[in-house]
Amino acid sequence: LRHGGHPVEKENFVIQELKNHLHQVLKFSENSLLRTKQEAERQQKADFRASQARLAKIQQEILALRSQYHNLVMENREAEQALRKKKYKVETEIENWIQKYDMEMGEKQDEYEDLDIIHKEEKLQLEELKLRHVVLVEEFSQILAEREVNAKKRMEAEREMMHMVRAATLIQAVWKGYLVRSMLRSKRKKRGKGKGKGKGKGKDKDKGKGKDKGKGKGKGKGKGKGK
Repeated sequence: LRHGGHPVEKENFVIQELKNHLHQVLKFSENSLLRTKQEAERQQKADFRASQARLAKIQQEILALRSQYHNLVMENREAEQALRKKKYKVETEIENWIQKYDMEMGEKQDEYEDLDIIHKEEKLQLEELKLRHVVLVEEFSQILAEREVNAKKRMEAEREMMHMVRAATLIQAVWKGYLVRSMLRSKRKKRGKGKGKGKGKGKDKDKGKGKDKGKGKGKGKGKGKGK
């Protein structure tokens, strides 16, 4: 810029300078825009090629996943069918068990009611037996006391009996000794008398024999005379 001169010339010069500068800026921006556009196109082509490769890979993965999905669906259907059969079987068994449970519980309930009636009756009998037991325990204690008393009396009686038996045995022994001594004494006396009587009897026998002889002679004489 030049200093001095007419103001209009100065403004025209400034305007021209600004136009030149603006023209340079526009040219620079166009070049920058072109370069940016070219780089964007190159990046777009590269991204497109990369996206195409990625798309092909993804499509292959989709096909593999679809095949895997189909296989899993078939396997799951077979497993589902097996589980459905098992479920139906289990449900049938559960229903049968429930029916059996209800029937058995009904029988058990009837049995329980019968047993409850029997239990009440037996409980009343038990109370009666307890009362009888108390009475029997008292009677048993009395009987035991009486048995103890009787046992003591029996022992005393047995002791007295033993004393009496011993005394009777002693008396019998003394009496037997006395009888034996008395018999021995009587035998001795009889033996002494027997010896004296034996001599007298011999003489009497001789006398009798003589008398018998005289009688025999007289009888013989009388018989001869009669003849």
